[in-house]
Amino acid sequence: MKSLFLKIFYIIRKFPFLKRLSNSLLRRFLFKINKDKFHYNFKGVKFFLNIRDSIDRELFMNGYYEEKQLNILSKSIEKYSIDYFIDIGSNIGIYSILMAKNYSNLTIHAFEPHKDAFKRLSQNINLNNFTNKIYLYDCALSSKNGDSFLESKNRFELSQSGGAKISKNGNMKIKYKIGDDLIKIKNEHIAIKIDTEGHELSVLKGIKNLLTNNKVFLQIEIFPNNSTNVNTYLSNLGFKLIAKSQFTHQENILDYFFEKNFV
Repeated sequence: MKSLFLKIFYIIRKFPFLKRLSNSLLRRFLFKINKDKFHYNFKGVKFFLNIRDSIDRELFMNGYYEEKQLNILSKSIEKYSIDYFIDIGSNIGIYSILMAKNYSNLTIHAFEPHKDAFKRLSQNINLNNFTNKIYLYDCALSSKNGDSFLESKNRFELSQSGGAKISKNGNMKIKYKIGDDLIKIKNEHIAIKIDTEGHELSVLKGIKNLLTNNKVFLQIEIFPNNSTNVNTYLSNLGFKLIAKSQFTHQENILDYFFEKNFV
């Protein structure tokens, strides 16, 4: 039965207008046979996935993830001779692990406060033998130290990591910390990716020393209500906007790309 279902699934996927239906059928089938957790090869690295989570499911079902953003980041790491990559909102480590695989001299710091996502992040780093390249932090970054909560949707009997955001009314207790207290890098070429679901300005204020004391390439997801304040803050620090692209899931949220001191 399993073999027949998969054959039907792959036939359906050949027709773009039936892709959503085929994904739904495959999800239901894997849940039914208790195969929601497994190892998955993606771009030459391994991931342990739980497809009850939206991020893991997107990676597996589509076979790609934020290709445009990853391409811009990769080209910038090469162009600017980046030595450090700071992944703020790492989730299960797609960015960090791909960058570790593609750039052997890169030192990476990955931050993820969501407990289930952090567990898979740690598993994925061990799975690819990158423990000596990627340093992990199970906290959120902010402009102050303290306790807070993540607000995340519960779906398919799992707290979803995709879209989880810092909120006093959240259902998952976390810690947030000032980034400059944890990472002290000066006079280096660094790349920073920030994906924190609306908390981006607080993150930036907490890494002001990193932004000021280094040559920086910055990729940041900015929510519409934060756009003016974030752009003003970065402009005052000397950053120049070099590109922006539509975020994969939500049309009104963009990834912005800045650089400082390279030119």
